[in-house]
Amino acid sequence: MLKKPDPMVVATKLLARKKFKDTGKQFNMIAASWIQFMIHDWIDHMEETQQIELVAPKQVANQCPLKSFKFYKTKEVPTGFWEIKSGTLNIRTPWCAIYGSNEKRLHKVRTFNDGKLRISEDGLLLLDQDGTAVSGDVRNSWAGVSIMQALFIKEHNAVCDTLKREYRNLGDEELYRHARLVTSAVIAKVHTIDWTVELLKTDTLLAGMRANWYGLLGKSFKDKFGHVGGAILGGVVGLKKPENHGVPYSLTEEFVSVYRMHSLLPDHLQLRDISAAPGSHKSPPSAEKIPLPSLIGRVGEKTSSGIGFIKLMVSMGHQASGALEPWNYPMWLRDLVAQDVEGMDRPDHVDLAALEVYRDRERNVARYNEFRRGLLMIPISKWEDLTDDQEVIEALQEVYGDEVEELDLLVGLMAEKKITGFAISETAFIIFLVMATRRLESDRFFTSNFNEETYTKKGFEWVKTTESLKDVLDRHYPEMTAKWMNSASAFSVWDSPPPSPNLIPLLFRVPK
Repeated sequence: MLKKPDPMVVATKLLARKKFKDTGKQFNMIAASWIQFMIHDWIDHMEETQQIELVAPKQVANQCPLKSFKFYKTKEVPTGFWEIKSGTLNIRTPWCAIYGSNEKRLHKVRTFNDGKLRISEDGLLLLDQDGTAVSGDVRNSWAGVSIMQALFIKEHNAVCDTLKREYRNLGDEELYRHARLVTSAVIAKVHTIDWTVELLKTDTLLAGMRANWYGLLGKSFKDKFGHVGGAILGGVVGLKKPENHGVPYSLTEEFVSVYRMHSLLPDHLQLRDISAAPGSHKSPPSAEKIPLPSLIGRVGEKTSSGIGFIKLMVSMGHQASGALEPWNYPMWLRDLVAQDVEGMDRPDHVDLAALEVYRDRERNVARYNEFRRGLLMIPISKWEDLTDDQEVIEALQEVYGDEVEELDLLVGLMAEKKITGFAISETAFIIFLVMATRRLESDRFFTSNFNEETYTKKGFEWVKTTESLKDVLDRHYPEMTAKWMNSASAFSVWDSPPPSPNLIPLLFRVPK
């Protein structure tokens, strides 16, 4: 079943990009970078030393950049549970993207002076002698992830400066630990009430995600009176104790699978001329195109240094991301140099599109129909239930025949007809909804220890007053946002207009 239908056939006939499709004004390249920044904060599977090889069948071999490729098998371990007997281990720890998942990396990123982290004078990541970035996680990285890491290293260091001025008795270790808590909370908050809201652009989801953080009583009430009532009235954040629902905390394989979003990446980054005057809606003129492969790994760090933080950020802000649809998976990711945990290139290139199809099968993630049944959603009985696109239906028929039960999850998520305002499928959204809540309610630093005693009064205030990525950018690069950002969210294309004022309170708006 691992090779039925062949992953390289699936990748070639249903995923591989024919012509780039974007998301219009809804989602920009900063948004695409953000979710990869989050993935580098959440998930990486432990591997075996044994390699597996996939070989392209004759029917698609001439369309595959790689005729074959090798990769390491995912390591399975006993779980100790009576029902699910084996699982996989995550080598990334929570809130590790700028701090690291082990002692060696944690020490490497610190200055050991006033709690601060190491960063280059140009505002980008510091580089080792071998050109590898100095950051918490450097495996399979690119300029978009690196620029997010650099921004939040600056955020961490700014928190350290503030706490040092306010609490002169705090030493290096105490400043570091408090700043790490504050910065991690800011990242979690931005993801919950800013990024996710742009991904699922409806008033209903805006209300829902804000209720997740603030409760139905809202921010003003919570800021004034604290957490009142349970999760519904007061929000998940600030509950009296963590809630695990009787299950030890874990990130499910289903969660990993719905975050397969490499179609967000274009083929080029369109650099902008920030020396020119802003045009319509604060849009800068185009300059040159940089192929995305030139922004990966150590080569990418060098390229980024030549561009600079502000030019990179403005360029990504004004460029739409790719759409999560069939035939929009970047071809350059089908011949990719993979990296190890130290950010060093591995000898074997991989076809990432085919590999992602294989990984879901290898890790026992249900195929699309069974996945939906597990979520109590209606499965499809024919391809027309999935999509109205006749060309996609014909391609699905060619690859899977009439066997709708064989449909791979990744293909189904791309092909599924989207709800208006959603950049993702409804199927993926259900997993998002469950895990977005679980990541907060199971963490003591967002429940029983989400208070001034743990964060310090000044640190707690920092978290409460930061609402968006734009707030973070405004703090560190106010001239950049004032000059080049017209949109209300840093995750929308920057020349898009801010939403019109709506006098109807959010909770009383009728869904469209």
